[in-house]
Amino acid sequence: MQAITTTRLRLEPVGPANAHDLWLVHNDDEVASWYDNAPPSIEEAQRRAEDMGDAWRLQGVHKWIAYARDTGDVVGRGGVARTPVDDDWGQLYTFLPDEPWVREAHQSRQPFVAHAHWLEVGWALRRTFWGQGYASELGKAGLAYAFDVLGMRAVVSCTIRHNARSRAVMERIGMKYAGEIRSRGLVEGTTEEQDDAPYAVCVLLRDEWIP
Repeated sequence: MQAITTTRLRLEPVGPANAHDLWLVHNDDEVASWYDNAPPSIEEAQRRAEDMGDAWRLQGVHKWIAYARDTGDVVGRGGVARTPVDDDWGQLYTFLPDEPWVREAHQSRQPFVAHAHWLEVGWALRRTFWGQGYASELGKAGLAYAFDVLGMRAVVSCTIRHNARSRAVMERIGMKYAGEIRSRGLVEGTTEEQDDAPYAVCVLLRDEWIP
């Protein structure tokens, strides 16, 4: 659970000490707009940070808080995390190889039952830092950590279909569009979450990874 650095970022594993910074990211109006327009309370952010810290401790990986190396400013949160073994994430099996490792669960059943050999990569940046390549830098760091440090077999990424900016980042970091799933989220043109929102799915296998 040590911080790592990229060219411009210091990436610190999220834990209870990062609760305020996690709240700061998700309290940004442009970030909250993708999460049912509902920024979390500081108490909710504290609980989420504790859960993420548990995942780092028990399952060896979860998201980072990204800080600018030159100023220390909170840029966003992102990186890779394990995905739950459930019907929702099970929709992605069709986009992964038909091999046993895809469905294998991680040995730790806490804080939740998770897939052992593939992770999800994602990012959320404060509006001030959009358009400067930070999302791609954070995404690439996540891929490198997944494949080169943890030895994962695959990494997936999902975003609501009309999130064009996030989909563009997926392409820039080498992810390959695989198809769509349906899950709870925002449908284009609406302001409240629905159960069958369309999500675009991208996949990258380990033998496709180019550092």
